[in-house]
Amino acid sequence: MRNSFKEYIQENKPLELLVEKTNNILIKSQTHPLIQKNEQSYSLEFVPKKTENLLLTKIAIELVKLLSSKEFKYLKKCDNHKCSLYFIDTSKNHSRRWCSMEICGNRAKVSKFNKKKTIKI
Repeated sequence: MRNSFKEYIQENKPLELLVEKTNNILIKSQTHPLIQKNEQSYSLEFVPKKTENLLLTKIAIELVKLLSSKEFKYLKKCDNHKCSLYFIDTSKNHSRRWCSMEICGNRAKVSKFNKKKTIKI
């Protein structure tokens, strides 16, 4: 499933391949929807009947939630080529570049500053 996700994001492979693999995982685990009461409202949750490969099933469930969300179109890969993280760009104009400004963004800015500094010397 991870490879299918990477292929979709990085290589523009069809989303259908990822959806098919995800559906197969959910079918094997016999996952079904269930309405659950939260503190003040109800929510739709997906519950696997079989517990073998539970982690993979939970990842598939979270992927379904992501794919069906409005934010999916703002999914981006961090601009740091050494970083493998993805994030949902919630910035006002959807121009965010890094998974974390404190880590990857800072590294990129320091690197850019150092390159400018060495060029001037």
